[in-house]
Amino acid sequence: MFTPMGTCKYCGKSAGLFSHSHKECEEKYKQGITLLEGALRSYFMNAIQIGELRKVVANVSQNNFISNEDIGNSSGKCIDEWTNTIHWPFHSSLLALVKDFLNNIGVSYQTVNSSGALDRLCQKMIRGFMAEYFTNQKTLQRSIQISQQVINTLPISHQQEQDVYYEMLGQAGKNFLKDGYMTSAEQQKVEEYVSTLGLSLINLPASLQGTQIEELGQSYILGDIQAGRHPRYVINAPIILTKGEDALWCYNNVTMYQEKIKKEMVGSYGGFSFRIMKGVRYRTGGFKGHPVETSYMENMGQGSLYVTNKNIIFMGQTRSIKVPYSKIIGINPYSDGMEVQRDGNNVKRLVFQGFDCSFVLNIINLVTV
Repeated sequence: MFTPMGTCKYCGKSAGLFSHSHKECEEKYKQGITLLEGALRSYFMNAIQIGELRKVVANVSQNNFISNEDIGNSSGKCIDEWTNTIHWPFHSSLLALVKDFLNNIGVSYQTVNSSGALDRLCQKMIRGFMAEYFTNQKTLQRSIQISQQVINTLPISHQQEQDVYYEMLGQAGKNFLKDGYMTSAEQQKVEEYVSTLGLSLINLPASLQGTQIEELGQSYILGDIQAGRHPRYVINAPIILTKGEDALWCYNNVTMYQEKIKKEMVGSYGGFSFRIMKGVRYRTGGFKGHPVETSYMENMGQGSLYVTNKNIIFMGQTRSIKVPYSKIIGINPYSDGMEVQRDGNNVKRLVFQGFDCSFVLNIINLVTV
């Protein structure tokens, strides 16, 4: 008769019926993890040297069934803990500590970074050096130079690098715009940062829409128009523009609603009815009623809403419409869109939903003065 005997996942010997580990092996493994993570924490807190950490790693690997994967997981866990404790300003000694660790831990970079712990450490350090630029403690060139040294030790993808640069741009925008406007010095800082790092304040991806970065780009456009200058930032849009017209902004995934009128007759029958034969009755008098109109907003689908210096242009899959500012007689702003009332006979109301309309209202106010 077949007996399902298990094998201990630690020592590889028979573990008994339906069992996958020996209790003593399990305890020894847990002790090894505790010793390993204790040594890792001590190392990153500068309580022990790299040589002592190497001894602990070798000991638990030999005596406590600790694998390379275990070393990588525990390293990532402890690096995350350490990352949460370090604060800007960062010093070169921090990077040196990480370099020594990676050169001596005995497992691959990818194994240590399996949870992304090294990526998060790299991004936090870059944020600190970019903060030193925005707080006038370093030049942008110096901040970028140090950041590249960090990336050389802790390589991240181009997208991850761009993400952290955008994150700091958004933080700067939040600080610079907290009083409602930016000084010329702050504007110069943002312009240098954006142009040097190849970032954009317009045509932002969905993840950055509605952020401080969007507000930064819009503030530049509004400032230029208010000063009578041609906007320094305009977008490339798949719409036909008239002479002197610039596409200033685009809101994606906007839903358009258009007012529709429904007519029906409302009233009642007069007179009375009487029976002629089985199943047949005759009614005297007639129907007296009057037409009643009711309005409702019909969903016209989703599309992109373009804001120019002359028009609002909605481009949808099944319906597109252009609304000249000169034809707008009223706008009701909503928390997530706006209602547009247009001049003209039998012109129906329009509602655009899915964006913050404050920029549109400011544009209309400036160009229709």
